[in-house]
Amino acid sequence: MIISYKFLQSFFKEELGKPKELIEKITLHAFEVELPLKVNGDCALEIKVLPDRGSDALSHLGIARECAAILGLKLAMPKILIKEDDSLHIGNFLEAEVRNNGCRRYMARVLTGVEIGESPDYIKERLKTCGISSINNVVDITNYVMLELGQPLHAFDYEKLSENKKIIIDKANKGEKFESLSNDEYILDTSILTIRDEKDVLAIAGIKGGTKAEVKKTTKAIVLESANFGPNLIYKTSKKIKLRTDSSLRFSHDLDPNLAELALERAAALIQELTGAKVLKGVIDVYPLKEKPKKLLLNINYLRKFLGMDVPLNDIKRILRSLEFEITKEEKDKIQVEVPSFRRDISIEENLIEEVGRIYGYDKIEPVFPVSAQKIERNDSLYWQNNFRSVLKELGFFEVYNYSFIGEKDKADFNLSKLVELENPIAIESEYLRSSLIPNLIKNLRLNLRYEKDIKIYEIGSVFKRNGSFIEKKLFSGLIFPQDYSNLKGYLEEIFNDFGIVDIEYIPNQKEDFMSKRKSAIIKINKKEVGVIGHLSRYVLNALNLDIDPVLFELDFDIIEKGAKNENEYTPVSLFPVATRDISVIVPSNTRIGDVTEVIAVSEGKLLKDIELLDVYDNYAEDLKSITFRIFLQAMDRSLGSEEINKIHEKIISNLEQNPEWEVKK
Repeated sequence: MIISYKFLQSFFKEELGKPKELIEKITLHAFEVELPLKVNGDCALEIKVLPDRGSDALSHLGIARECAAILGLKLAMPKILIKEDDSLHIGNFLEAEVRNNGCRRYMARVLTGVEIGESPDYIKERLKTCGISSINNVVDITNYVMLELGQPLHAFDYEKLSENKKIIIDKANKGEKFESLSNDEYILDTSILTIRDEKDVLAIAGIKGGTKAEVKKTTKAIVLESANFGPNLIYKTSKKIKLRTDSSLRFSHDLDPNLAELALERAAALIQELTGAKVLKGVIDVYPLKEKPKKLLLNINYLRKFLGMDVPLNDIKRILRSLEFEITKEEKDKIQVEVPSFRRDISIEENLIEEVGRIYGYDKIEPVFPVSAQKIERNDSLYWQNNFRSVLKELGFFEVYNYSFIGEKDKADFNLSKLVELENPIAIESEYLRSSLIPNLIKNLRLNLRYEKDIKIYEIGSVFKRNGSFIEKKLFSGLIFPQDYSNLKGYLEEIFNDFGIVDIEYIPNQKEDFMSKRKSAIIKINKKEVGVIGHLSRYVLNALNLDIDPVLFELDFDIIEKGAKNENEYTPVSLFPVATRDISVIVPSNTRIGDVTEVIAVSEGKLLKDIELLDVYDNYAEDLKSITFRIFLQAMDRSLGSEEINKIHEKIISNLEQNPEWEVKK
C-alpha cells in the first residue's frame, strides 16, 4: 500500500521525523517498508501490510496508529463538523432496503446544492502520491476518505435514481447487464450482490460503481453511501468477474462495520465544507447485527515467560492503550483487555502478547542458552537423500517434483498392474497412485524439450502397489537425453563410488515390463536386485507416440541407502604416467556395448584404470557395427614398458575374439 508522508503527518501535531528514520522504526516494529519515493514535494512510502492486518492497516489512519504507538506520539483525529438542514429530513427523500445478509451494514446521507468542480490542491496532491487520479471534488473526497480511514465510499447522482428513490441491496438477476464507470460491460448472475434502484443496477456491491447514477458536472444532489460487506462474498465476486479494485481489496480483508459511520460523517463534512452543500437531517442506517467488542484476559506472568523478557506492567498497559485497546479490569498479575472492533486479527491472549512484544521491541530480548539440549538422532533417509542430491547436482542433473498420481492412459501406455486406485481422485487423469516414477519423468522430458536440448533430470519419491497388502517404498529414478547408455552408466558408477557401494553387476533384463529386453539391464548390488537401467520398450515408445529414445534408470532407494557407507577407502594417486591403447571391435548390430566393456575389464584387473567409448559406427556393414574404445593402463609403483603394455593389449584382443561373432580390427 502506498502512503503519503504529508498525509500521515496530518494526524500529528508533532513532527514524525525524517522519512528514512520513520521507515526504519515502522519496519522494526510493524511492517516492512520500501525506500521512499519523492513525488512533487511529498514522499510515497510503500508499506507491505501483513494479510491479517488488512482490516485496519490499509489506511493512513491505521499506519498513523502504529506510528503513535511506536514513537509515543498523540494521535490527532480529523475534526468532523456537519451542519444539518433541519427543514429537510432524509426519510422524506430516500429509502433503503437490505435483502441479503451479504451486506452487514448500509448507511447513506443525502446532500443537495452540491457544486461539482475541482478539488483543493492538497487533496489532489495526496491522491496523486498514492497513485489515484483526480476526477472531481465529490469523487475525489470519497477516494480521499478511503485512503484516510480505510472505508470505501460511493456517491450516486440522486436525480438519476428511479422514481421512488429507493436503494435496494440484493443479488443480481441472471443475465443482467451492468456498465461500470470505466465503461466495461459485465453479465451478472444470481451470486453477485448489487446496489440497485427499483429498475437498474447502480453498482456491484463493494467493487465498482456504474454509469447510471454517475456523478458529473451537472449533478446537484447526491446520495453518499457507506456500507460493509462480507469479505468472502466480495473476494469471490471480484475473482469471478476478474475485477480487482481498491474497494474490493479492503472489503476482502473483513472491514469493521463500525468504520462505516466514521467514514460517512467525515466525507459528508468534507463535501459540505468544499462545495457548500446542504446535508439533509438524519442518516439511513441498516445495521441488524451490531458488532460487540471482544474482551480478553491477559496473564502478565505468562506474557513475560512467552516473550522471554521482564516487561514492566506500566509499559504493558501503556503499549496497549497506545494501540487503542482499553483496560477494563485489573487483578493480581492479570488484566482484562477490551479489543477495539477495528482489530479483527486479535482473538486470543497470544495476539495481545505479540502486540506488546513488537512495540516494546523484540531487539530487547536477551539471547540465552537453552537449559538443556536434547540429543536428536540422525534421520538416515533424509541424510542420504541430501547427499545423493549433492552428487547429482555436481553431475549436472536437475531434480523434479511430481504428484504421486497417474491416470488410466499411463496405466495402459506403460502396461502397469497392481495399482492402488483412489476412491476420490483429485482429477480424471489421477485415478491411481504411481507404482513407478518413470511415467511422470517422461512427461517432464517432453515439456522441457520445448526449451532445452540437453536434459538430465531425476526424482526421489515414494511409489505404491497393492499386492495382497498395501506396499509403499522409495525409488530413485532419472533419465538423460540425448546422451546414451554408457554415459548414464558412468553417472551411476560415479554415484555408487562416492557412497562406497561395491560389487555391482549389470545382467540382461528378461522381465515383462515397460523396459526394453534388448536395450536394458538389471542392476544388482551384492547379488541383490536394486533396479534397472536402459531404454523403454518399443511398445511403450509407440503407445506414447515418442519419436525420441531417452536412456533412464530406476533404483530402489531404500536398498541403496542401506548399502551406502559414510566412509570410503581412497587409494593414493599414482605418480607414474598413464599408457593408452585403442581397440576397435566389429560386432553384430544387436550387441550391447556393456557386454564388450565387461570382457575388456576382466582381461586385466590390476593395471586397467578406465575404458572410454570413443566411437560407434552402426552402418559398418549389414547387421554389423564397429565400436572403438580407448583403454587406460597405469601402475602404482612403476612406469609401464612397451612390452608389458603389448602383452595386456594382446590378452584383451584374445579374450574379445573368443566370441566367434566378434572381430578385432588389427
